[in-house]
Amino acid sequence: MCSKFTILFVLLTFANLNAKENFDKNEVLASVGKKIITVGEFLTRYSDYIISSGIKDNIVTRRSILNNMINEILLYDYDNNSSIFNNPEYKRELEWARKQTILAFLKDQEIYAKLTATDAELRDAFFKTNMKISARHLFAETEEEAENLYQLLQTGADFNQLAKQVFTDSTLQNNGGYLGFFTWGDMDPAFEDAAFNMKEGEISKPIKTKFGYSIIKVEKKVANPIITEDEFLRKKKHVERIVKMRKMGYEEEKFLNKVFDSRKLKINDDAINFIFENLSSVNQIEKKQSPKFPFVVKYGNKNYSLTEIQQRINELPAFHKRKITSPQNLKAIVKGLVLQDVLYSLAIKKGYDKNPQVEKTISNYNNNIFLRYKREEIANAKIFPDSLIHKFYTDNPQYFMNENEINIQEIIVNRKELADSLINQIKSGNDFGSLAKKFSLREWSAKNNGVIGLSEISKFGGLKDTLWKSEIGTILGPIKIQQMFGIFKVLEKKNAEVKKFEEVKNLADRLLKKEKSKPIMEEYIDKLRKKTSVVWNDKLLGSLELPKN
Repeated sequence: MCSKFTILFVLLTFANLNAKENFDKNEVLASVGKKIITVGEFLTRYSDYIISSGIKDNIVTRRSILNNMINEILLYDYDNNSSIFNNPEYKRELEWARKQTILAFLKDQEIYAKLTATDAELRDAFFKTNMKISARHLFAETEEEAENLYQLLQTGADFNQLAKQVFTDSTLQNNGGYLGFFTWGDMDPAFEDAAFNMKEGEISKPIKTKFGYSIIKVEKKVANPIITEDEFLRKKKHVERIVKMRKMGYEEEKFLNKVFDSRKLKINDDAINFIFENLSSVNQIEKKQSPKFPFVVKYGNKNYSLTEIQQRINELPAFHKRKITSPQNLKAIVKGLVLQDVLYSLAIKKGYDKNPQVEKTISNYNNNIFLRYKREEIANAKIFPDSLIHKFYTDNPQYFMNENEINIQEIIVNRKELADSLINQIKSGNDFGSLAKKFSLREWSAKNNGVIGLSEISKFGGLKDTLWKSEIGTILGPIKIQQMFGIFKVLEKKNAEVKKFEEVKNLADRLLKKEKSKPIMEEYIDKLRKKTSVVWNDKLLGSLELPKN
């Protein structure tokens, strides 16, 4: 918070920020009750902030950062935090942050630190950062589909017409897959590497990306006409970081294959299904009689018992447990936990957990996690009158809308030839519902003549815009959806409406508290300051010289 608070300032004379004074990093810059903030602690925090934010050093920013450090001490050391410190979820997040920091340092030391970039690579990358490319593309999920598209282009098929067939997104359908202008670092690396090495008007062969396969057509390339050596030297370190980061994916995969042999990992699907089926509504494993499994999880000589895996899942932070929505992603999480164990063991052997940089980063994460919980606790404790909550509700109806809803009829089949035949039969007057009941592969809707019932439009994913823009009675398709083909008829549309206040009162209260979070926090800290002595040396604060990078 800021200088609006009543603070006892000592030596209020402001000195030149650029004064090159000698100072002791252990000298006390501020005291908060019995706690102190040293010059060294402030300079570390302030320098990190200046570098990360790009803000120019000035006395106002110095005071603001010092104020934040004071406020954090007040909240942590001079308030009752027992409910936070005893919160199991808070403890889980701290432990998760600790392990992830150690693992991140392992990756940094074992992979990133060993990467190199030649001068030629840096100059090539610098040139690319000064070039803009506009392109369009066709997307396919499999190599076979991509090759078919490429062959069609080779025999004269129109790029725009193919885009209408392959994309479900209405924008890409109607603009021929046009992506607009992008520069180096904006897109998937494989996509970029291909595009930057192509000529205007050229069409690529299928390019494998992390999303699938793309066929690229470069529309225009615009280079910065003036690139000086001085500019290259000034940006060289930044470009070097980008080049090394682009190499990280491949090198990380090599490193993981070296330390983790996935062939040694065995996961019992029956055990995974049992664990998933016994997750409670809050993703905690319910305690009940467990069946006997020949094994649950094995990696080499290490056996993980059912109890151990259950415990590890229970120890995950809530934001990770919410990802457990199917046995498949539970299995992926379990595999991730085993991999983490291997990497964490390696990091501990190398002593990375004792590294000062790691300890500092863990401390910063702990502080951020605490402050998040503290802000939430302070906000939740604030009571607003119903009249103010209702006013927020009426002033912000956009927050309390139902989604647009749509009711469609569908036929889902797995063969293009069958889909084409069915669409022709429908256009010839055959009953949509009868065909859906006979041919559609989605059993629950087929039983209802293909009728899905009113559903939120977001549930239709990439089809939502196309369906919503279609008139009642419109028949769409066949549309390729993964390995299936769908035919759809729009039956009914219902526009979004504002929910009743009683339904969303709690939500309105939470959003109001979020909007008022700054004054709520300022009011709370002001009370703490009135009970605690806060003193700082403003002359010393202004005279400090930032460390040279």
